[in-house]
Amino acid sequence: MTRRSATPISPRHLVVALLAALVALLGNPVNATAAPTVRPAADNPISWGAAPADTSVGKGRSRFVYTLAPGSRITDALAVVNRSDTTIKLKVYASDAFTTPSGGIDLLTADKKPRDVGSWITMKSTTLTLKSQQSAKVPFTLTVPADATPGDHSGGVVTSLITETQGKTVRLDRRLGSRLYLRVNGPLDPSLTVGDLRATYQGTLSPAGSGSLKVTYTVRNTGNVRLKARQLLKTEGLFGLIGQDAALPDLPEILPGNSLTRTATVNGIWPGVRLDTDVILQPLASDDLPALRADQVTASRSLWAWPWGQLIVLAALAAAAGGYALLRKRRRRKVERAIADAVAKALDTTKPPSNDTRNQPSPN
Repeated sequence: MTRRSATPISPRHLVVALLAALVALLGNPVNATAAPTVRPAADNPISWGAAPADTSVGKGRSRFVYTLAPGSRITDALAVVNRSDTTIKLKVYASDAFTTPSGGIDLLTADKKPRDVGSWITMKSTTLTLKSQQSAKVPFTLTVPADATPGDHSGGVVTSLITETQGKTVRLDRRLGSRLYLRVNGPLDPSLTVGDLRATYQGTLSPAGSGSLKVTYTVRNTGNVRLKARQLLKTEGLFGLIGQDAALPDLPEILPGNSLTRTATVNGIWPGVRLDTDVILQPLASDDLPALRADQVTASRSLWAWPWGQLIVLAALAAAAGGYALLRKRRRRKVERAIADAVAKALDTTKPPSNDTRNQPSPN
C-alpha cells in the first residue's frame, strides 16, 4: 500500500475556508439586511394611449362631442393601444368633468360617483387586458335622460392603471382618457357672475411713484353653457380723478355650475385717496363652440389708497411756506419797529427850545 504525503495548507487557503464556513453558518449578510428593491420605471416603462375610436359617429377626433335631444341614445367607442413591452390590465369607466382651482379641466376619480353625463354612459366592459403593442376598442352607450336639462354637460371616458410598489404600501393611479362634451337641445343661458371681490393697495413713499393693486375674486358659471371671459380692471380716485384701466389675462373655460377664484396684481396704479375698483368680465364662448352674446358682469369694491409720498411732499411744502410766511412777518415787524423808533428819535431832535424864563436873571 502506497502512502501519499499530505499537502501542506497555505495560510491563504485556510483564511478562505474559514470565511466560507462563517458565511454558511450566518447566511449572506447582504441579502438578509437589504431593503426591498423597487425597479425604476425607466427599467420597465408602461405606456398606453386612449382616444376616440373611428366609428360611424366620427373619425379622427380628439374628443367626443355630441348634440342630442333629451331621451335620445348614441353608441360610440374608445380606442386603446398598449405601447409597452408587457401585458397591462386597465380599468375603464366614465365620469363627470369639473373645473380645477388652477383653471384646467379634470375628471372625477373612480372612487367618486358621477351625477351628470358620466352617469348616463354605460361601458360594454369595465376592464381591458392588452398584450404588448395590442389595441382594442371599448364600446359604450350614452343615453340622455328624458328630463335632462338643456345646455352643456361635460365628462369623459377614462382608462386607469393602478400599480402597487414598496410592499403594496403605495398605490399609483395613472389615468388617460378623452373628454366628452354633450349639448342637450333646448334654451341656452350663457351667464357668469363675479363676486367676493377683495382688494388691497400697496403704495410707495416716492412722490413720483405709483403703487400696486391686488384683487381676489370668484367667478361662477351660473348658466348652462361652457364659457371663457375677457377681463378688465378699472380704478377711479376720489371725485372720479385719476381713472385707469388695466387688462387682465383672459379666464379659461369654466364649466356650468363650477367656479374659479383668481388673484391678480396690477402695478402702476396711482393712489386716489378713495379708490373705486371694478372687475369687469365679458363672457365668451369656448373655442369649439359658436359665438354667443352674454351680458357683461361687474364686481365693485372701494378702498383707501393714500398718496403718502405726495402728502409728505405737500406737508413739507406747507411747512416751508408757513415758515417763510412767519419769517417774513417777523422781519416786517422788525422793520416797522425800527422805522417807528427812527421816527420817534427824529421827532425828539427837532423839538423847539423851551420858552421858560423863570430861572433867568432879570435885566438891570
